[in-house]
Amino acid sequence: MLITGGSGYLGGWVARLAREDWDVTATYGSRRVAEPGVIWRDVDVRDAAAVASLITGRRPEVVVHTAALNPGQGNDFEAVNVQGTANVASAAAAIGARLVHISTDMVFDGQRGNYVESDTPNPLTPYGVTKAKAEAAVIESGVDALIVRTSLIYGWRPTVARSAQWMFDAVNRGETLRLWADEMRCPIWVESLAAAIVELAGWDYAGYLHIGGAEPMSRYDFGTALLRFADFDTSTVEAVPSPSDELRPLDCTMDSSLARELLATPLPGVGKVLARSDEIR
Repeated sequence: MLITGGSGYLGGWVARLAREDWDVTATYGSRRVAEPGVIWRDVDVRDAAAVASLITGRRPEVVVHTAALNPGQGNDFEAVNVQGTANVASAAAAIGARLVHISTDMVFDGQRGNYVESDTPNPLTPYGVTKAKAEAAVIESGVDALIVRTSLIYGWRPTVARSAQWMFDAVNRGETLRLWADEMRCPIWVESLAAAIVELAGWDYAGYLHIGGAEPMSRYDFGTALLRFADFDTSTVEAVPSPSDELRPLDCTMDSSLARELLATPLPGVGKVLARSDEIR
């Protein structure tokens, strides 16, 4: 197995779980990783020649493409998310490898929610636009691919996920935290998502699959749940509408019933995950 973005939060968990049954090679960019049981390679997915050299040299059976530029990490969405994905997909196709590509619920316009795999993407944000283009690049490459659309990823091990850390930092600074009460998602525990990806890596299932947590939540409800779990006072957290001057999808909830039917890996909602506090801290 080759994992792009292995130094990232999701990629790191995929590597951690996959190394039990796979020979794992993972890539990193600016942050070198010392995770044992994994062969690490410094590769930028924007470099088509470097990607092709790595995949041709390692000849993986499956490539798990988690590398992406997310909101808050910069503005080079087109080069990383679109061209980088095209590079990975083309190189995987050239050696007959299977590709598991990680996409997002943000490819939808949020007009109705409960999106199924056959719904047509209509992204509103720059990030969502490039992730939709990335999906198209995967299909156009002709690679044997599974496109996994997922949602807000959270967790605490080995570090706190970005989706939670920024809120913890704001509360620690004594700031009033304003969270959107009208934007709905299906937050997914990173360890559940990674386990599902590793399970799927060994299958021949192709096409699209939605993998979100079982509990649709607003950004406000999600944030306050995580803050309370981490023993923060939520009295300074305010529920507010999303910015009227930004075009954002309000209801990107996904129907993940197909994934729950297919997978042995459970996909619990936030409430059930946090109730297992002694196991997941």
